[in-house]
Amino acid sequence: MQQAPERRRSPWTRYAPVVAVLVVVGILVAVFAGGGGDDGGDDGGGPTPDATTGVVTYSAAEEAGDLARYTWQEHCDQESGRVAIPLVGAPPCVNVQKPTAGAAARGVTGDTIRIGRYIAKPDLQTDFLARQTGTYDPPETSAQTFQDYVDIYTSVFELYGRKVEVVPIEGTGGGADAVAARRDAATAAEKNVFAVVGGPIQAKEFGEELARRKVICIVCTTAQPEKFYLDNQPYVWPIGPTPDQTATMVSELIEKQLVGKPAQYGGPDVNGKPRTFAMLTYNTPDGQFTSSWDDLERKVKATGADLKARITNYLDIPNLERDGRLIAAKLKASGATTIIFTGDPITPAFFTREMTKAGYFPEWVMGGTVYADTNVFARSFDQEQWKHAMGIKLTPVGVPKPKQQAYTLHEWWFGAPPPAENSFAVTQTNLNLLFLGLQMAGPNLTPETFAAGLRSLGPDSSTKEPVITSIVTFGDWGLWPGTTLDTGGLDNAGVIYWDPNATGTDETGAEGKGMYRALDNGLRYLAGQWPTEPLPLFEPEGTVTQYPENDIPPELVPPVIPVPPDAPAAKG
Repeated sequence: MQQAPERRRSPWTRYAPVVAVLVVVGILVAVFAGGGGDDGGDDGGGPTPDATTGVVTYSAAEEAGDLARYTWQEHCDQESGRVAIPLVGAPPCVNVQKPTAGAAARGVTGDTIRIGRYIAKPDLQTDFLARQTGTYDPPETSAQTFQDYVDIYTSVFELYGRKVEVVPIEGTGGGADAVAARRDAATAAEKNVFAVVGGPIQAKEFGEELARRKVICIVCTTAQPEKFYLDNQPYVWPIGPTPDQTATMVSELIEKQLVGKPAQYGGPDVNGKPRTFAMLTYNTPDGQFTSSWDDLERKVKATGADLKARITNYLDIPNLERDGRLIAAKLKASGATTIIFTGDPITPAFFTREMTKAGYFPEWVMGGTVYADTNVFARSFDQEQWKHAMGIKLTPVGVPKPKQQAYTLHEWWFGAPPPAENSFAVTQTNLNLLFLGLQMAGPNLTPETFAAGLRSLGPDSSTKEPVITSIVTFGDWGLWPGTTLDTGGLDNAGVIYWDPNATGTDETGAEGKGMYRALDNGLRYLAGQWPTEPLPLFEPEGTVTQYPENDIPPELVPPVIPVPPDAPAAKG
């Protein structure tokens, strides 16, 4: 990577490490569903255990009128039937059972589960940039934060007599180094771990190699096509939706809100013209995402949209200035009134500047790009250009740092904030997914029971109408048309637009000008729910940039749970 010339601060420096940005993105309030999955059946002696895991949930036993038959996990809130942990959508309590040896699973014994923590290869320049942008966490605080959350979950969740042992997995290459990724995955398997948390997220080979060696990987790669996850089941687990799923959502939004109508959200050079579209998509030199954008193109064309061009860009740090000019020229040559953007969050700072110089101001439709829908990046884009941007937002509306669930969870257990000031949220989110699978897998922990456990957790929020909470499920809960095995995670999304004049804090806590506004107080839609009535885009009334500390919606406020006597906070 090259540093920007001294004549000005390059906008890409706000990118810093991808991990640091993921921290601030706001899966912070991602609610992993904890309900569903119980049929309440009665075999004549109480509820029927899950056929694969043998797990009985508190709600199933209660419905069968046979609670007294079982011993429930120690940290169970028996009023709600959920684990007594201050998280929205805490999972259901389960019955205590004796562990089995888990002979079929690598890294599992009768009393231990070995978990790998992936540690990216040190990069002095990336660390410097992270410090400059306020997103840096020293390695020792990141490691301690990881261990802290492991300790919380190990103490509170039911692991059937087992403890979790954390094993460091040192990365040997960059985030896109396929050869190093396979080598590091082989090392993880040789260290005899059941699962690895994290990875070189631009190298899908890491997840592929772990799967080949029958090791689970938790959020170890990003935005891979649905086929990748299907091919690597039951081992590779993301949190966000697959690109195929975001394509379904954005094409539905385009069909119901934009197709067949004149452009109205762009500049005077395009407004009033019949809407025509161009796609601007991110890819890697080896075409990792080509099939995803093929799918998006098919879905967009199926809406009746007049698609004029499909343009690809690569994140080539040394040539951002050059690529910005080329992208701007290609987009303008397409003549499209509306650009569907699914690119990275760095290059827009360059091509938007060039487009403004050229006097070309199309509408921008954000098609589910995770990082470009954050304030920290959008402030670096050309504001005259980006004031025409709207679209779907995968991450929910944020809350102030002291009210984020990962932050308050650490304070609840330890009586202090997490040691890592920036990476705590992604660490907690990833480990939450891991430990949900460990608890719901039951006493015979294998990759297959892990998968069955996660898929047993249905939607915790209503799916009959849009909600402001995030819905995260795996398996088949009828949320994706034509899908029998949902391999993604996040199932719903909201609608946002960019307001260059709004002020507030970005995801790193920096005060500034320019904020995304979420429509209807952050309402989020499932596939099939996107409205046909015109949305009040670029109208501030009823929108929200961030929920204020003293007015967070009740459904996003974690339950009040007394501090357990075995927590460090209770011991002083």
